[in-house]
Amino acid sequence: MTHGYTENQIIQFIYKECDLFDRLEMEFAMEDDSTILESYSELLEGFNILPKVTFSPKKSTLSAILAYSVAEA
Repeated sequence: MTHGYTENQIIQFIYKECDLFDRLEMEFAMEDDSTILESYSELLEGFNILPKVTFSPKKSTLSAILAYSVAEA
């Protein structure tokens, strides 16, 4: 059975946002279809180039949320 994978599905695979069954199916498809593997390789290269960003809120923001949650409780 052939399955055409979209770029969005491959990106979900790269970000590990798919379930185990979809992950295994995608791995099998990449072994079987060189165009899917090529798309995966190109998207993975772009993913690896992107800077790794972590976000953390300011302390004042956390304090405001905590104060609000205590006031509402």
